[in-house]
Amino acid sequence: MKRENILMGPGAVSFGGVVMHDADGISADIDSATQDIRSSVNGKLDTIKTDQQGKVAFTPCGVLDAAILALLFPRQAPVIGGSVFGAEDTPLVVNGVDGKEVTFVNVALTGIPDLNLSTVKTAFGQAEFTALIADGMKPSDADAFYKTAAVPYASGYPSADGITGTPYKAAFGAMTLPDTLDGWTVNFELSLQPVTTDDIGTVDMLLTDVAVRASCTPLGKSTADILSALPVPKLRGTSTRTNNDLVITGEGGGLAVTLCNAALVTGPLKWGSTDLRIGQLGFVAHRNPATGQLYSVALAAK
Repeated sequence: MKRENILMGPGAVSFGGVVMHDADGISADIDSATQDIRSSVNGKLDTIKTDQQGKVAFTPCGVLDAAILALLFPRQAPVIGGSVFGAEDTPLVVNGVDGKEVTFVNVALTGIPDLNLSTVKTAFGQAEFTALIADGMKPSDADAFYKTAAVPYASGYPSADGITGTPYKAAFGAMTLPDTLDGWTVNFELSLQPVTTDDIGTVDMLLTDVAVRASCTPLGKSTADILSALPVPKLRGTSTRTNNDLVITGEGGGLAVTLCNAALVTGPLKWGSTDLRIGQLGFVAHRNPATGQLYSVALAAK
């Protein structure tokens, strides 16, 4: 075995014309779904292929750039029932520093990364992309799922500018949250319905829901502040919405994140010798009925 034949090394991802660098590696899982063919006489006779998908996952290293934000945080005013893959195939390219390149020819973002809003954390959690067979092609067609090439590394290197965190403050109606125990976490969940054909398998995915939630452990707030913000007085069966946005903003840079029509749904209290009185608050976003907007993620003013 020759050393040069043992392939290792990092790379970079290009999707939709935007180059992204990872924090701790890029993974590409090729998932060929199968089904057993059985007989009551001798059990499993064969295993047949039923679908072809791939998952590309990585944690962006934290560079805050408008183009990266637009790519990683789409569907801010989601179209329910709309195609996730769209009318045209979008390739995802993994360009290795060793000059080996892999292109997945038909890819969509199917896992929006969590946001970590803190002075000491980089911004992004793991992003996930799904690869399918190219539109109008069969798995047996050349380059229907992926293609490889020997291409010199040309994806550049990330800058450290803007990667480190910044203090974040939040406002929710009349309540301000000037500081937290360890920052804010914002979670995004896409619900998707596969579109399949008998000939090809999965050819698209439809968006069925988008959920956005935010949480923090606040400091400097009283028990009365939290109790008055919870939907305790609301009658059973009534909406928890307050018509107030939750706005989380970095001071002097970072990100500005808004959860539209937010509701505070959890606000635990604790009594103990070392416990903070206010536990982790949980907020959930709802659409703005006038604009259809559910959330926004943008660069904060410096």
